[in-house]
Amino acid sequence: MTHTPARSDGYLLAIGAHMALRERALVSAIRLFPGPIATIFAAPGARSAKFFDHIITGDPFAPRAALEAVQAFERETGLRPAAVVPFIDGGLWAGFAIAEHYGVPYLSREAIENSSINKDRMKDVLRAAGVRTPRYVKVAGAAEVAAAVAELGLPCVIKPAAFGGSLGVRLVGSTAEAQEAFRYVMEIIDRNAATFSVVNRSVQVEEFCDLTEEVSVEVLNHGDRREVLAVVDKALGPRPHFAEIGHRVPSVHTDDTELRDLAVRACQAIGLDRGLAHVEIRRQDGHEPAVIEVGARTAGGGILDQVERATGLAPYALHIASYLDLDPDFPDPGPTSPEARGVAAIAVLKADNGTITAIDAPSRVPEVVTAYEVSATVGAVSEPPANYLTREGYVECFWPGRKAQDVPPAEHLDIADDLAAQIFRVT
Repeated sequence: MTHTPARSDGYLLAIGAHMALRERALVSAIRLFPGPIATIFAAPGARSAKFFDHIITGDPFAPRAALEAVQAFERETGLRPAAVVPFIDGGLWAGFAIAEHYGVPYLSREAIENSSINKDRMKDVLRAAGVRTPRYVKVAGAAEVAAAVAELGLPCVIKPAAFGGSLGVRLVGSTAEAQEAFRYVMEIIDRNAATFSVVNRSVQVEEFCDLTEEVSVEVLNHGDRREVLAVVDKALGPRPHFAEIGHRVPSVHTDDTELRDLAVRACQAIGLDRGLAHVEIRRQDGHEPAVIEVGARTAGGGILDQVERATGLAPYALHIASYLDLDPDFPDPGPTSPEARGVAAIAVLKADNGTITAIDAPSRVPEVVTAYEVSATVGAVSEPPANYLTREGYVECFWPGRKAQDVPPAEHLDIADDLAAQIFRVT
């Protein structure tokens, strides 16, 4: 980093850093902040909890409850947050409430309101700025679904306006399917709204973007400056869902200036002025790319770990530096990302459909595998990939010295399939 913050008697509150595949956020926080690191969640069940200096018991998805928990912690210990850094969509408003109360740097209210935490407003803002994104209609009942489908045409997508992780997102090909998908989305909202303290329960019918490839673009924002750190190839599971099953860095489209410029323009339209943004874009040769979502937060799914391994950049550290109001070490501006040291990838481990009866150690693990982890347990039921909750684990791979074009695009997915077949026994 360009500067080092003065030592503070306060602590850095990392919201969401306790969640799986965000462990490097904690590593970067410890390296950068000269004081204790804390996080907040409702119950001390996360495996990473022991690595924090302080655990504040509270709801990181509910602004008032989160602020009250931090205030109670202050009364108990005398400690105040010197920095608040969000790593997940659901924690953005809680972080804002805490940062505003304690007067520490944070993302602007406008940027949060305009981001994918409210997909209705996000699309309105993007379209008003001339950024291509699918049209949508907000719906509240079955009759409105039919009218929206008639307006947008088939196929189309139905999804919650305030969830992430592909929760509740469905592709539909007929009016009858649309009605069933609407019921499915409402069921997902009912089942998960309390967990994530989601107030916005609205549903979108969205124009289907039929461009054949999807990438994410990780953009660093600070003040009025924005630079692309990486373009990431994304693999999706089978339709009608849009579950992410793999990511690979660098993308074969890393040097596509149209993609990079589109991601930066999207961040500018949203008003992002601090930290990393996760911009999801669909593309196809010969067609204008389209922005699907702009997340005002760090990428999930282990994406940033792959960026760090492939490029040597430290995305979490850059994100934290921005929230500390330091001047992040932006990569040199230009039409491309930093030169890659190799190809890094992560892929989801999926068991066959059914009940998992045994979990075995694999007998063969390719040399390119840097790590794998199993999250499923014996007795769990494996279902087709629908969202981030339908995963049984993950595997990370690295091909040092290789270029994106030198590694088959599905090799990390094939490795994951082979490992899953060795690991899981299913009936």
